[in-house]
Amino acid sequence: MPNLSKNPQHGYIDFTNLVIEYNDGDVQVLDSVKDITLLYPPKPMTNVIALGLSGHSKMATNGRTIEFGQGDLLICPPNVRLEDSEHSDDFGCRVLLLSDHIIRELLRDKVDVWHQAVYVNQMNVVSISNVCNEEFMLYFSLIQSKISNQHERSPREILMSLVRIQLLEICWILANRPETESNQRLSQGKILFNRFLSLVSGSPVKRQPIAHYASQLAITPKYLTMLCLKYSNKTASDWVIQYTIEEIRFYLRSSNLSIKEISAKLGFSNMSHFGSYVRKHLGVSPSAFRHGKG
Repeated sequence: MPNLSKNPQHGYIDFTNLVIEYNDGDVQVLDSVKDITLLYPPKPMTNVIALGLSGHSKMATNGRTIEFGQGDLLICPPNVRLEDSEHSDDFGCRVLLLSDHIIRELLRDKVDVWHQAVYVNQMNVVSISNVCNEEFMLYFSLIQSKISNQHERSPREILMSLVRIQLLEICWILANRPETESNQRLSQGKILFNRFLSLVSGSPVKRQPIAHYASQLAITPKYLTMLCLKYSNKTASDWVIQYTIEEIRFYLRSSNLSIKEISAKLGFSNMSHFGSYVRKHLGVSPSAFRHGKG
């Protein structure tokens, strides 16, 4: 077995020794990553998805030791800090770095599976079957094929569709993995956080007062926000805004509903309030965003 060598914590992603296959702001595809610590801490609101190709690595985070290697899938949400890391000389992995925004946009109705599995456990390592491993290698190869030919570069929609397929596969794996002892013994706080995400995700009108959700969980708004900060580094209000904005993005860009109908559907009291909310969080008016600005 190759010797493990320790590596220091790095700052924001240093691409000096990484092969960047693709980067459009929301999606970065990295090949032949030899040192996982080069990715930490990633830029804010960045999720890390890595496929182990060879060797193995050990990482310490939040008091836990994570082992990751060949045939493993590592899934990590934003704001997770690596306290220490070791890796074998032959370690290598392929990596997708995805913004929170693009995950919500691509997963849509499956995003609660992602949030519940990924945010509660903070850093997931899942051993996948040989068949799954081959499929993920094919996804990476397809993405690389689509972006490698400068003269026949595919539309972004095709690349995003391939990324969506990968995300859906990951959600299926997370939702169907065997219950481990740690999963069976989730703390009450983690259970409440899970339930909160499910409540917001499943609510027809997501922009509700925090007290509304807290009352359904039989806890105080202050305690709910404390739980959200503990398990995701976001407040309860941040989560409500995040889900609401994704609803707005979807209906403005992907539906035939009028802006007035969207405003009413999402629970805004009037068009003026809706317009102010969209400008505050998206930087442009609803009409401008609908037409591709912002």
